[in-house]
Amino acid sequence: MNSLPEPSIRLISGMTLYQPWPAKTSLLWSKLKQEISRQVGFTADKKVAAYAQFLRSSGQPYALSTAWTETSPFTSDYNYVIEIPNVHIFYWGGTKDNLEQGEQVNISNPSQVTKDFIVLNASILTASTILGFDHNTNTKEITFFHDMPIKFISSCNNKTPADLDIKTVQDLSFEEKIKFSKQKISLAPMPNLSDNVLISS
Repeated sequence: MNSLPEPSIRLISGMTLYQPWPAKTSLLWSKLKQEISRQVGFTADKKVAAYAQFLRSSGQPYALSTAWTETSPFTSDYNYVIEIPNVHIFYWGGTKDNLEQGEQVNISNPSQVTKDFIVLNASILTASTILGFDHNTNTKEITFFHDMPIKFISSCNNKTPADLDIKTVQDLSFEEKIKFSKQKISLAPMPNLSDNVLISS
């Protein structure tokens, strides 16, 4: 049984999170580094890997889990494809006590991934409107810590957003508004749920 609403409702405000972190990318970055610093590990790589494992083992209401492969660890009736132009990929740098954005790497295929990395859509963090955290797993899972605008959703079950008959807030019944609203319409997975999403750049 699918616990998420159908795409016509799920995408009313884009792909939103139930409890998103601060929207500004620089604040997201600070929050992410803070969360990673709390993990157990004697090196930066160990701490990053520990946080990746934490995200994999526990669904979080501030995280949108996706896969960068044709197969996914998640089961869903709705398979979304996210396409983000101008993607820039960086490995982690710094130390375990002061994580930093490391070297930029030229990766265009999941098979090239050898360790956890950071996803931006600009060459510098302050200019990016996205922040993704890759887990170096078989499916190369990428977690985003912000709402995903509908302009980056290219399809769901091979249908474009234009073909999904996406509703407006006014189209929802009173019961649906009660079920899916949280100050704004935030139609997102609750903890321990995830969309099945493939990443294409």
